[in-house]
Amino acid sequence: MPVNLTFRGSYNPEKIAEKFIAKVAFKMEQHSVTCEDQVITFLLVRKNVKNVNLKVRPDSTVVVSAGSIVPHEFIEQLVKEKARWILKTRDRFEERRSRQVELQYISGEKTCYLGRQYRLMVLPANNREKVFIDGDDLVLLVRDGSDFTRKEKLVKLWYKEQAKIIFNDSLERMYPKVAGYGIDKPSITIRAMKTRWGSCSWEKRKITLNTELLKTPQSCIDYLVLHELAHFKHRNHDTAFYAFLSSIMPEWKEHKLHLRSFMTNSF
Repeated sequence: MPVNLTFRGSYNPEKIAEKFIAKVAFKMEQHSVTCEDQVITFLLVRKNVKNVNLKVRPDSTVVVSAGSIVPHEFIEQLVKEKARWILKTRDRFEERRSRQVELQYISGEKTCYLGRQYRLMVLPANNREKVFIDGDDLVLLVRDGSDFTRKEKLVKLWYKEQAKIIFNDSLERMYPKVAGYGIDKPSITIRAMKTRWGSCSWEKRKITLNTELLKTPQSCIDYLVLHELAHFKHRNHDTAFYAFLSSIMPEWKEHKLHLRSFMTNSF
């Protein structure tokens, strides 16, 4: 029996009428299975589909859609067999949601920097206001600890200043990999972007990187910089582009997968 594992799920009715029926006529039930001391609760949706579809929603809900003739025992066995994948995917979504919480800039909150989590410590500033890392803490010295706008401005400015240093350092290290292919060294600009990690402009010889990229590991930053550099030789994401990227960074797929785990719902 065909089984689909997806994040979003799908169905493939044979006719338009079947598609309409599948949307409006279905039965939903909640069930649970236990696998290696882990309880997995899932929603079983009975509707007119040809395949059995298993998906994990961004809210960590597990959903199985299946036709009415599929035995319940088969579905439970499927969930048990895919338990490791389900738990791993669910954990990834939960970790992703934890990163999406907006900072209130109070002591004890968690924030990311170069792939590591740091505890925010807000302390009174005797003299100059500043932000710095001390061990596992991101320390914010501010005169008025109740001034949210000031605290937000100081932290974002610190991230941007660090991004300039780290992104340009990455460019210095990655550019030699493409220098021999007739690619001129571009400049880097940094700004907040809602829908992408980075982009490049061929006409302006410029790479633009998202400030949020600074929250990912250095290996992800290097991968993205090299990815954008590769676009100065191959503009489109075609076979030639990926062949070139593989020749200068054979492990790029690992870095891309790692970077994907840091994406928010906006990406």
